[in-house]
Amino acid sequence: MHNDELRRIWNERAEYHAARKLTESDDAMSRFYHTSWWRHIEPLLSNFPSGTILEAGCGTGRWAEHLVPLGYSVTLTDISPVMLKKAREHAERKGFVNGVILKEFDVCDLHPFADNSFDMVISTGEPISLCADPEKAFSEYCRVVRPGGYVLCDAGNKYRRALEVFTKDPSAAFLTILETGEHTAHGNMDLHLFGPSELKKNFETLGMTVHTLAGLTPMLTFPPSTTAQTAMQDQTTLQALEELERKYTQTPEIIALSSRLIIVAQKPH
Repeated sequence: MHNDELRRIWNERAEYHAARKLTESDDAMSRFYHTSWWRHIEPLLSNFPSGTILEAGCGTGRWAEHLVPLGYSVTLTDISPVMLKKAREHAERKGFVNGVILKEFDVCDLHPFADNSFDMVISTGEPISLCADPEKAFSEYCRVVRPGGYVLCDAGNKYRRALEVFTKDPSAAFLTILETGEHTAHGNMDLHLFGPSELKKNFETLGMTVHTLAGLTPMLTFPPSTTAQTAMQDQTTLQALEELERKYTQTPEIIALSSRLIIVAQKPH
């Protein structure tokens, strides 16, 4: 999918995502997703207090309102100017706009940023799977992070997606997903999906050291089914999912079951 089409799609979806952001604190799935991601981010922050962080493919922004008050300078980039407008409005509403820089860039082309510009690159919500050229995005993330810094991103899991496709419509389509990693989702969005070992290899090929490869919110689909959303209102179910997250997300079997994969990689000194 060309960048102009991607930009159009995300411009159209910006209002929806901005509205969802206002209700995230009341949504069990959003809170669970946020907590699941944060437990990978927070332990790394002590390595560079008051550093510089890039949130690439930020949408309406997720992490700046947590990172800016801790003393970090956060740059938000997205291919959609409307998403960035909504991100700025949120930052102004919450009072942390002075701690952010907003730039309209595609994750596949961060050329205005010099090599080794950031202490951390965070890319959540599958920009890697949604962009036009994941390999360029991988390369750019690793280029702009400084030696000793970290890249954290998530991506769609082709094995779980193949299972979901087959479950809904048993046909040969699932085999194409397994063999190519390519899939067209609802809304004609082209997805680039990865197996766990493929995702890890992409970073290792670029000279990065992979510290964590895990499933993100295992068992749940994106978006979560209505049944799952209802179930998460039950504290017993939610606690069971949280226990799964704490204990098993880095085991190979659970990684293979997860809709999204998360990777934490460090650039060697």
